[in-house]
Amino acid sequence: MNGFSIGHFVRRPEFGALLSFVAVIAFYVAFGGVSLGALFGAASWINFAANLGIVALPVGLLMIAGELDISIGAMIPAGSMTIAILSGYYELPIVIGMLGVLAIGVAVGLLNGLLAVRTSVPSLIITLGTLVAVQGLVLAGSVILTGAASVPLNAPGWAKTVFGDTDIDRNWSNLIIGVMLMAAVLMNNTFRQMALSFVPKKNK
Repeated sequence: MNGFSIGHFVRRPEFGALLSFVAVIAFYVAFGGVSLGALFGAASWINFAANLGIVALPVGLLMIAGELDISIGAMIPAGSMTIAILSGYYELPIVIGMLGVLAIGVAVGLLNGLLAVRTSVPSLIITLGTLVAVQGLVLAGSVILTGAASVPLNAPGWAKTVFGDTDIDRNWSNLIIGVMLMAAVLMNNTFRQMALSFVPKKNK
């Protein structure tokens, strides 16, 4: 039976996340004096949740696979410093800075993967080493290239609007939430069909 069942939905792992989300909203509405209109219209918490989600999704997939990557703690400042040096200090287009950040992430991820596969060392130890190494490279590279440990960056208006604008009205916030919910539903159905395709069919 492919119909929707409340009992089946309650037993799914996603129900725990949904219940926690509703509980947090109810807590702040009841005890924090936050109105639902202001809560769903605010863009600051959406931006903060997006930052956590971008980090949590790949790390969660790794944990499901039985591995762990703690070098992400150094990749976040490394990405910020890379785009600041390329687009702030050298005044290259912001797109070049974004590509540079992606290249750094791919290089570190590839190094972690190769070391984990070729050496059979636990991923915790490998990513701990890359965490320390990337921290040192970021600090040393910034001082060598710019002469300072911090580099200012004035991003263009379109980049702020697309990636980090906190002045988003309620309509845009509701649109973002709607797109996120639709993406979650589509991904859930897609992954379910992929999982079912690997299940061997019983011979009649």
